[in-house]
Amino acid sequence: MPDSTCRNRVITVASFLTLLLGWHGAAALIGKEIILPNPAATLQRLVQLMISGGFWSHLAATLSRGLMGFTLSYLAGLIVGLLSGINRNFKDFFHLWLTVIRSTPTMALILLALIWFQAETVTLFVTFLVVFPLITQNVAEGISQINPDLKEMARLYRVPFPTVLLRMYLPAILPYLATGAAAGLGLTWKVIIAAEILAYPKLGIGARMDTARTYLETPEVFAWTVVVIAISLFFDRILQHLIRKQLLYWE
Repeated sequence: MPDSTCRNRVITVASFLTLLLGWHGAAALIGKEIILPNPAATLQRLVQLMISGGFWSHLAATLSRGLMGFTLSYLAGLIVGLLSGINRNFKDFFHLWLTVIRSTPTMALILLALIWFQAETVTLFVTFLVVFPLITQNVAEGISQINPDLKEMARLYRVPFPTVLLRMYLPAILPYLATGAAAGLGLTWKVIIAAEILAYPKLGIGARMDTARTYLETPEVFAWTVVVIAISLFFDRILQHLIRKQLLYWE
């Protein structure tokens, strides 16, 4: 086990260094910072942003919107997914809604939200609609995999619904919840940045990226991109840790 962990870390470091070398080589080949800045220029700009007064405010604004939108969509998706998995009529009724939401282009949702809401609300609305169908579908799929005989047994013996929920449904949907959370979080940061770029709220990473693009500050665009990637990786690691602990608990 320790050898495997060490090997994985070595491979990860080698992959990261290869990425940096490829980035540096491409930047040197192009030779124009306005098109592709090298890693050093990006890091320098990132440090300048971090010691500036507004960096942490923009970061906090984007984080709060992303986490709030994800949490709301996750809870709603969990409830609707449970109802869809338990009640076939509800699933058939709600299927068209989910299909419409899932099929609507993200940019169309952002443009409509710009018409309907203020800039601060646009990001929450779009994140909710993008992540919600994903969570709902995963939860419903997890419940559909439960052995029908177990469901029938619980019905015949009149097992209380809270017990069925905790002892049968929750263990069955846990892997699907984990998969949905991982995919949903990844989508959340992409959607948040896109929505902030178009909605242009007073505070937000996406707004700063668009301002940097307007003034052709390409190193700053790359610097903010690195920040978003770091956010995504950070929450992905936390999620994976929580998933492992929860799976061990249920085992």
